[in-house]
Amino acid sequence: MFPGALRAGNKNDSEFRVPAMRRYAVRFFGKFLSSHVNQESMERNLRRAKMGMSGVEFYSEATLYSIIFGVILVAMDAIFLHLFPDLSIIIASVSFLAIVAFVALFLELPVNVLRVRRRKIDSILTVTIGYFATMASADIPVDIIFRDLGESRQYGEVSREARSIWLRTSVFGQDIMSSIREAAKNSPSQRFADFLQGIITSVNSGGDLKSYFTSKAQQFQEELRSRIRQNSDSMGILAESFVTVGVAFPLILMIIVGVVAFLSPVPPAGYIVILIFTVAVIIPALLGIFAYFFGSTEGEIEL
Repeated sequence: MFPGALRAGNKNDSEFRVPAMRRYAVRFFGKFLSSHVNQESMERNLRRAKMGMSGVEFYSEATLYSIIFGVILVAMDAIFLHLFPDLSIIIASVSFLAIVAFVALFLELPVNVLRVRRRKIDSILTVTIGYFATMASADIPVDIIFRDLGESRQYGEVSREARSIWLRTSVFGQDIMSSIREAAKNSPSQRFADFLQGIITSVNSGGDLKSYFTSKAQQFQEELRSRIRQNSDSMGILAESFVTVGVAFPLILMIIVGVVAFLSPVPPAGYIVILIFTVAVIIPALLGIFAYFFGSTEGEIEL
């Protein structure tokens, strides 16, 4: 059996329970949605995102939370309409857009989780292939490699993929090649799926897995060097852009506005508003945008 999984299951049985809101959502909307909504694409995204629910459960939960959000929004609209009756059209428009945005963001949740998992897998895949090559050089069977990799939590999302492969084999009795094939089919990372498919091809053709893992490790090391160079170039371009747009531009803008306000014969109230807007909105927005780009670029590679 899989010791790590069993220990986790004994200690945290509540993690495997279906949340109450999800149970109520399926009870109220599940039957209707299962017969009127096509769930094939959503089911696949949920499996690849490993969100632990079916398409019916996800759509039912989305419907329930959308209704709750709509009720809260209607109550807030009633308050605002009582306070500002002249703004009824604006309030209704904003509320409608808020509901549409909430539903759209909720339905995009599996895709966003899938993208995050793909990036995390790709960022550590080179190290993982090295782990496979090292274990295979000691003549350790491939199923034991997946078991040990699944217990090594430092490999992140790749560890989750390996753990699911081992669980399908040890708990559900599926043979290791079928488990690997299923993992390749549902993997969010195309690179990891290709690697798994290569294992299946090598075994079916009678090839040497040790040689396959070694060649893949060398290939991924070369790709890592190339990605590191590209990543360094991207970080350099971002740093230069930040100095120009995020530092120099606001300073120059404030200096120009201050000089114009000082020399202008009209009252400087408008210029003061521009300065406040620059300091309170433009600069934080630029910092947030560049922080996001720096974080995503830096997270593309894990050594």
